[in-house]
Amino acid sequence: MATTKLSATKSTSRAINYAEKRAVEKSGLNCDVDYAKSSFKASRELYGKTDGNQGHVIIQSFKPGEVTPEQCNQLGLALAEKLAPNHQVAVYTHADTDHVHNHIVINSIDLETGKKFNNNKQTLRNVRNFNDEVCMEHGLSVPDKDTARLRYTQTEKAIADPNTKSTAQYSWKDEIREVIDQSQATNMDEFKDHLNQHGIEIERVTPKSITYRHLAEDKKVRGRKLGEDYNKGGIEDGFERQIQRRRQQERDSDTEFQPKRPTSNRDEATERDTGVTQADWDQFAQDTNELERSQQAAESARLADEKARRDREERAREKQASRTIINDDRDHGLEL
Repeated sequence: MATTKLSATKSTSRAINYAEKRAVEKSGLNCDVDYAKSSFKASRELYGKTDGNQGHVIIQSFKPGEVTPEQCNQLGLALAEKLAPNHQVAVYTHADTDHVHNHIVINSIDLETGKKFNNNKQTLRNVRNFNDEVCMEHGLSVPDKDTARLRYTQTEKAIADPNTKSTAQYSWKDEIREVIDQSQATNMDEFKDHLNQHGIEIERVTPKSITYRHLAEDKKVRGRKLGEDYNKGGIEDGFERQIQRRRQQERDSDTEFQPKRPTSNRDEATERDTGVTQADWDQFAQDTNELERSQQAAESARLADEKARRDREERAREKQASRTIINDDRDHGLEL
C-alpha cells in the first residue's frame, strides 16, 4: 500500500538538496539524476519560465516491510512516467524511517510544449489514481480513502511548502547553493560579483576545483562538497548555458521587433497567385523558433550528459591510478 502527498515548490534545488542528502536509491526521468539541478534550471531558462513555482514534490510512502528501497525507487519512477512523461523528474528514496518513501521532484516545464505543470485538484486525483494503478500492477494493496494519511517530518513539510524553511536542516551551505542557483553570470568575474553581493566570496580556484567562503558565518567549503553542479566544472557549464540563453533572447528580440514589410498591390497579387498569406509566414516563423528551442534543449541535454560522462571517466581513471600505486607498493615490498 502506498500513499502520496503533492506540493509545489519555489526551489527545486532546495528540494533536491534535501532529498539527495539522505537518499539510498535514486533515478531520473528525462535527465541524468546526478545533474538534475542544472538540467532543471537549463530547461526553465530555455523556455523563459524562471518565475513562480519551479517544480512540484510528491512524497510517496509505503507501509513497513512492503517493499525494499530499490523496489520503492522503481515504483516512484513508474508513477513519474504515468503522471509527467514529458517532464524532467528526479526520484530519491529514503529508508531512515519506519516507512520507506520516495521524494519525487518534478521540474515545472513540459519539454514538448514548454508549458508549466498544472497543480490543481484534478492533478491531485491523477496522482492518487496513477499511484493506485502502479500498486495494483505490482501486486500491492491500494489504500482506503480514510486511511490514506501520512505523518511527515517538519523538514519534509518545509521542503514541500515554498513559504517555509526548516531551521534544523537549512544551513549556511544551503544558502551558498541558493545564491549560486540564482546566478545568471556568463563568466567568473560576473559570478564573483554576484556572490559578493550576497555575502559570499570565492576563497580559491584551481584548474579543477573552487572554494567558497560564507562571510557572515566565516566558514568555507569546497564546491565538490556542495555537489558537482557547484564545483568548477558545473559553474563553467552554467556560464555556457547563460551565454546560449542570452543569444536566444537576442534572436527572439530581433524577430519580435523586426518591422513588417509594407504591403503593396503587387504583394497582394503575389499572395493571390501563390496562396501564401502573411499568416502563413507568421506560422512559419513560429515553427522555426520552436524548432530552434527544441534544438537548444537537445543541446543542453547533450552537454549535461557529456559532462556526466567526462566526470565518470575521470573518477574511473583516478580510481585505477590509485589501484596501480597500491599494487606497485605491494610488489616493491615483496622484492625487499
